[in-house]
Amino acid sequence: MPATHFYETDFQIGSKTVLVFAEYTFSAGSPAHMGSLSYAGHPAEPAEIEFVKVELNTTDKDHKTAKVENWFEAPEWLYTILAEDDDVYQEICGQDHEYYPEYEYDDRD
Repeated sequence: MPATHFYETDFQIGSKTVLVFAEYTFSAGSPAHMGSLSYAGHPAEPAEIEFVKVELNTTDKDHKTAKVENWFEAPEWLYTILAEDDDVYQEICGQDHEYYPEYEYDDRD
C-alpha cells in the first residue's frame, strides 16, 4: 500500500475563507531514457497524484486551530479540480515525499 501524504490550502469565496485538507498518494514517475543500440528507450513518465480524501471547513480560519467536528467531505467536483489544476500539481510535486521512519508514531511503552 503506498504511503499517504497531506496537502492543505484555502481559498476565498467573498469574505468567507474555506479550508481544504487533502490526503493523497504520490508516485514520482521516471525520466525519459534516450535508448542505445540495444535498447529503444522510453518516454518520461510524469508523477502521479491520487486524492484519497478531501475535506472542507467553512467555519474555522486556520488549519492549526481548526476543530475536527467542523470538517466535512468535499464534493466530487472538488476532487476533479484539485486533480486537474496544474498549480496544485506543481506545488504537491515540489514537496518532500521521502519516507522518514523515525517520525512514525510508535505506541510501545
